[in-house]
Amino acid sequence: MNLKNSKFYKRIQELRRFSKEKIRKDREQRTSVRLDMALSEQRPGHDSDLEWSSSPRRHISPRRRIKKTKTKKKSAGSRLTAGKDTVCSSPADGELQPDDGIQSYIQLNDKCYRLSCTRQLAGKDSRVDDSSISEAKSAICVSNSRYAMIGKISKTLGYKLVKETKLWNILWSDSFPGVELFKNMKRFQQINHFPGMIEICRKDLLSRNLNRMFKVYPHDYKIFPKTWMLPADYGDAMNYALTHKRTFILKPDSGAQGRGIWLTNDLKTIGANERLICQTYVHRPLLIDGYKFDLRVYTLITSVDPLRIFVYNEGLARFATNKYVEPTPGNTTDLYMHLTNYSVNKRNSHYELCDNDDCGSKRKLSAINNWMSRHNYDVKEFWTNVDDVIIKTVLSAWPVLKHNYHACFPGHDKIQACFEILGFDILVDWKLKPYILEVNHSPSFHTNEQVDREVKRPLIRDTLSLVSAVLADKRQIMREDRKRVKQRLLKTKGESLQRPRANGGSSIGKPKIDVEPEEELDSLAQQIAWEDSHMGNFRRIMPPVDATKAEYYSQFYGQTNQVSIFAETAASKKREDLARKMRLQIEEKKAKQELMLNGRNKTDKRKRQVVLLPRAVREKNRVQLYRLQEHWVPGFISDAEERLRHTWLQMRSEAIRSLRITESVYATLYEAGNLSNTDMAVYPHLYQHLQNGFDIKQHI
Repeated sequence: MNLKNSKFYKRIQELRRFSKEKIRKDREQRTSVRLDMALSEQRPGHDSDLEWSSSPRRHISPRRRIKKTKTKKKSAGSRLTAGKDTVCSSPADGELQPDDGIQSYIQLNDKCYRLSCTRQLAGKDSRVDDSSISEAKSAICVSNSRYAMIGKISKTLGYKLVKETKLWNILWSDSFPGVELFKNMKRFQQINHFPGMIEICRKDLLSRNLNRMFKVYPHDYKIFPKTWMLPADYGDAMNYALTHKRTFILKPDSGAQGRGIWLTNDLKTIGANERLICQTYVHRPLLIDGYKFDLRVYTLITSVDPLRIFVYNEGLARFATNKYVEPTPGNTTDLYMHLTNYSVNKRNSHYELCDNDDCGSKRKLSAINNWMSRHNYDVKEFWTNVDDVIIKTVLSAWPVLKHNYHACFPGHDKIQACFEILGFDILVDWKLKPYILEVNHSPSFHTNEQVDREVKRPLIRDTLSLVSAVLADKRQIMREDRKRVKQRLLKTKGESLQRPRANGGSSIGKPKIDVEPEEELDSLAQQIAWEDSHMGNFRRIMPPVDATKAEYYSQFYGQTNQVSIFAETAASKKREDLARKMRLQIEEKKAKQELMLNGRNKTDKRKRQVVLLPRAVREKNRVQLYRLQEHWVPGFISDAEERLRHTWLQMRSEAIRSLRITESVYATLYEAGNLSNTDMAVYPHLYQHLQNGFDIKQHI
């Protein structure tokens, strides 16, 4: 029997509809009665100038009065305007026209407000008001983040903490998510990473993009030290080293936290097949109290098409823990002098903890600004140059970011699907010129020190307040998606809710969604208005306020018309050859492992075919072996033999020392250019003597 066709089921559905309709009517009636009571209670007398007087009939607590005001604001689209003093007057009776709506006055917290309740006609208005904000409580998932501070701040802002399997509005993750997560995201959901942002967050990809832009715009992209990607650019780096006597800093292509970084004056010590990033060392940085430092500038990207970038006005300045001296062969191994990474310098005993802004190994950007002002530097011009570096760095990867975004999110028409906080590491030279060192896609939000708490907590709070997750109505979007799926399954005729793919991007496993262009522009205008009104301590640098700057940066958007991202160059061909060799090596290694595994299996099969001994014989052999092991004692150790062995070892060491065998082998490897990083670390004194020109084979 089909239950849906029964009279009982139909009766239940009818009662449910009746109950919902009754609840809706009661809610509307309560709202209208509450509004009428508020207006009748708070309307002054007929006199033009009359002070408010409290009476038992109208005694309302401030909290309840605020709640009523919010209800009126949501239901009737009311507007509140603060008066200048606490004396409120009502307009004359003849001044109110029928078209003007209902006007009244309310006193809250010793201030007078004018209440205007008007009818809101359905129309296309791009202004952001409370009626466009979803009333449902937004949910955030922080289970993929190791920073407890993010969840605590989210709770204070009214977010509900949920698991990843629930319908969250914001997903905060410390690592790059996979394509499957992008593919399954709903139209009301946001994630704190953009697909393709790795183009500027890996050192090798950042170097490639900046070098490509430098070839096209050589005068505009002098924002980073000269960089080579080894081993692809090994020849170019060696040619530069022959004509320029410089110090070079070498970094792993995908390292972090200062691991694997070292300095050298001779590139011949680098292996021809080592994968490294080689940069010219900025030997004259700006010093404060004799220490080298860099700036951690927090940047928020809320959209890539159109590109919208915000910079936080507060950040961190990270200092080295040894006073700076220009690099020489004797101090290139002092990482506490040349590196400013917190993970490196915190291990030094000279690391300084200080609650004062003008001291410590980690300070706020406001303290750096005060220091610049005291030393007659132009702080405004300096930060204008820093903003220029950040914008150009992001624009170097903008075509990839735009393509990946439209490919992953073809149907996000209400809000932007992503936002991201980036940590830009900026080094300043003695001329106050900023250089981009690296970009961190997941900057640390640990709050080990007081300065961290003063900077990072407001940063997270302002970020969650600025993102436009509240503009998306979760329930309405879910209803629209269910309706679209039902129409597609039943092939019913209706309004099309699909949109063609933007800019030719291919969707990744998602149906294409159509939206009216005017509706999409209206959603974008709402997001822009929301962001501009909730910036907090952020400042917007892209799009710039100045029209001349906007025209200047517009030339970099057409980079794909002048040079292809995938153009073949000598370096790219070299890189492809190296990738092919690495792939062949991996395949050979796998083949050897499979051969060894198969060979061992065949041997085991052959062993199984051997005739086994009888069980009684095997048990007898086992017992004998056990008894031998039980009564085993170590053999006799002769003291004379031990003394003789130690004598021979001492003679061997004396011979190596007297014949200078170690020094001869080390000098031969140095002359051939085959010294490794381990050799230089184990014998640093020999390497320094060779760098200074001594002949270690004869004397030191």
